[in-house]
Amino acid sequence: MKQRLYISEYLGGTDRGRDITRQIHSLSSDPDLNFEVIEIPNSVNSKNEWCRDYMPIKGADDRLILFRYNPSYLREFPTHRKTIPNQTKLYQELKLKVGTSRIILDGGAIEIYGRKAIISDRVLSENTTSWKDGCPELFNQIKSLLKLDELIVVPADPWDFTGHVDGMVRFIDDNHVLVNDLSGLDKKMARMHHLIKEVYLNWSSNFKASLINARLKQIPLPCTVERNEKDESAIGIYMNFLLLERCVLMPAYGDKKNDHFAQQTLEKVYNRRVIPIIASKLAEKGGVINCVTWVA
Repeated sequence: MKQRLYISEYLGGTDRGRDITRQIHSLSSDPDLNFEVIEIPNSVNSKNEWCRDYMPIKGADDRLILFRYNPSYLREFPTHRKTIPNQTKLYQELKLKVGTSRIILDGGAIEIYGRKAIISDRVLSENTTSWKDGCPELFNQIKSLLKLDELIVVPADPWDFTGHVDGMVRFIDDNHVLVNDLSGLDKKMARMHHLIKEVYLNWSSNFKASLINARLKQIPLPCTVERNEKDESAIGIYMNFLLLERCVLMPAYGDKKNDHFAQQTLEKVYNRRVIPIIASKLAEKGGVINCVTWVA
């Protein structure tokens, strides 16, 4: 049976997403890759291409849980609020069998492997008023819904307005994760104003400590975000790849050296074919391949 890869119909109609859509459709014709593409119709996606975040999350038991998609970075702005899909209409239209939750949680804010997951602490601020009993109860609810034994909380990147983790860390197996090689960013931040540098160093040390405390060994993946002029740009982030059963769809940026190194690293750790997809235009808006795809 082919894997079902979902993308937003809206994505293919945008300048930044047209080539991505074309490349993914083209790859789906390769029988060795064994996936099919299903487009989420414009009638239910509210012109929102970032389907990873508003589609259900698959738990450890393969059950789909539809969390509430109502992030602060959208709901606080009238124009952005219009892009929040009607999730009930969405899963009914796509004929998906889901369990539902009132917890606000984007799909990009959690990374699951087996019965453990890494989750952004952004989930706390998003649900503060709904969960007055505090974070232990909130986390226990998420673990119960997704049938998880362990939930590893990491601090959200202070320069990422979404607070997601799928551009920061990805599981390889139970004991190993990929993390961005931030040596270039470390050097850039060392030259910044001391207040900015302090924020960065606090985040960096807390992020690393969260993974170390969870006994996860870290494998570096190239990352060149320090070259970007705008904070929202994800150009240079290879972490936001899509992992499929037979291949990896990896964002590429026309940087011969780092594109190649990232591809080699992913081939080694996942032991499957890695296919580079030029994603610079899409990445300018802060999301890349994993953000615009969802797999049933």
